[in-house]
Amino acid sequence: MSQGEMKDPMDLVNGVCARAASDAGLKARLLADPSGTLASETGLTIPDDWEIMASEASDGTVRVELGNEDIPEEYLELVSGGLPESSTDSGGGKSLC
Repeated sequence: MSQGEMKDPMDLVNGVCARAASDAGLKARLLADPSGTLASETGLTIPDDWEIMASEASDGTVRVELGNEDIPEEYLELVSGGLPESSTDSGGGKSLC
């Protein structure tokens, strides 16, 4: 992907989550290894200190969350405009999709 074709990281993550709803193999990989699957599917580098968690909702969709309390400051530019306050769950994590 050339620099002119760079996509928003959140769009890439949301795309993987959307595809996982209809692709059982992708869903299984995402649930088993969210960081590795997101990295391989999107080309994004997932920092080692990010705790990425995935769970399946009752409707079959996959929810991916950042388990860390806060996104490290040096990575905030990865998220266009930041994450809305409403994306914070009761566990302190941030929903990525």
